Amino acid sequence: MKKIFFIILFVFITGIVKADADSDQWQDTGETYIDLINTGFEVKAYDMTNFKDDQGNLYLFFVTVLQKENEIYECQEYQVFDNSMVTLDLTFVCRKLVTPYKKG
Repeated sequence: MKKIFFIILFVFITGIVKADADSDQWQDTGETYIDLINTGFEVKAYDMTNFKDDQGNLYLFFVTVLQKENEIYECQEYQVFDNSMVTLDLTFVCRKLVTPYKKG
């Protein structure tokens, strides 16, 4: 009986809840690490991941979370190196946590 109740509850809830693909809570900014640290932000979390593709290129992804009181930023850095460690691509962006808004 419990299983049936949970299945019905699950079907009911998933039928009501729908994600809005045009909604976001991270807003791009022009800030850099040094800008944020110089204004009092502290690094709260850091993560790095990497992988190699079939051509031997190395992809590095860095994510850093910085916080000052109730303000939170997530900075993302993407780097691609060839097998000689020459940078092929570099992308950097910091995003501020905001009230969800419609992208457009």
